[in-house]
Amino acid sequence: MPRKTVRNGKKPCPVPAKTRHGSECAGILGAFLFIPMNLFSRFFSCFLPVPPPSPDIQSGLERIAALVDKKFAVMPDFDERLAAPVAHAREFCARMVDVLPPAVTIDRRSFASDPLVHALFASADDIGAMLAASEALQSWLAAPEVRLEDSFIGLMVARRADKKVLGVAMQGEIVMSDVPQTLLQFADQALILPASDAASARAAFLEAAFDSLLLAFAGHLARAREAYSALQTERDMERVRQRSRPTDTAFPERRIAALDERLQQQFQSLQPDTVIDELAAFLMRPEQALSLDPVRLWVTRSGVIQEDAHHDADAAPILFMEFTSRDRRRHLVLPVRVRYDEAREALARTKEIQAARKYMFLL
Repeated sequence: MPRKTVRNGKKPCPVPAKTRHGSECAGILGAFLFIPMNLFSRFFSCFLPVPPPSPDIQSGLERIAALVDKKFAVMPDFDERLAAPVAHAREFCARMVDVLPPAVTIDRRSFASDPLVHALFASADDIGAMLAASEALQSWLAAPEVRLEDSFIGLMVARRADKKVLGVAMQGEIVMSDVPQTLLQFADQALILPASDAASARAAFLEAAFDSLLLAFAGHLARAREAYSALQTERDMERVRQRSRPTDTAFPERRIAALDERLQQQFQSLQPDTVIDELAAFLMRPEQALSLDPVRLWVTRSGVIQEDAHHDADAAPILFMEFTSRDRRRHLVLPVRVRYDEAREALARTKEIQAARKYMFLL
């Protein structure tokens, strides 16, 4: 049995083996107690199963498979690699939707009283024409849903089509003619994404913004695949030309080698793993594909745009949002409120006109 040496001159006392081993274990345990708890959590988290994505992120992943490439959904690590980018992109889309102004009522009364509504349409009849032409509104009204309110919310989109004209203007106390002026005009007005209330409208707007983001990447991917197919065709044609000129092979061989190299690079860029990495990077920078910018103008009753500092007394300020989409074109986007009876009346009037035209055609 080992003995412990004591410095005070007394005989060494025997230390039991159990006590010695217990001290060693206590020392080891004490050393572990000084390890930070976050290291423990990191270590054991490696063995825990990855939690499933939230319903919102899962919905975004399903839209990727539907709009970009359905083959992504069967990849084993698809959810893990794109969950964080999808969450980031959807948060961006949510912030974009939240800065939209409240819904503006559009009808004949607001056309006469609201400068923005007056600027959006050339006449009050154009409001009914826009409602009647909306296929989304026709399908939505035909659905058997319970309508608890007397109005609904939709998203109006339009394209600015300003017109340069020569008009009359006051310069001091003198009336001047042939003054260059810019008329604020809009074209291609359309009503999309109808919803019964503000909450469902916000959800529809968010999904539309996220879909627009995915369609932007899908367009980029489609163009890359078309470029790969064009390179294949070009290489095949070059080989045909080489066979038709067997004596002159130096330049065609170099040309074919260059095309093969480009094809290999393009092929690698179109592999699913590479495409998912590019999609993840794209979703982490959604502002490069979508943007929403406020526009403030002073506009007269006749539609003339004037400078902020020098506007007529009858000019009124109007504020709207311009959305830059995947095709880089700018469109006005405005949540609007429409009464059910006015929408149904516009649809019924259009059907009557179409029936009358068909009858006249038969005569």
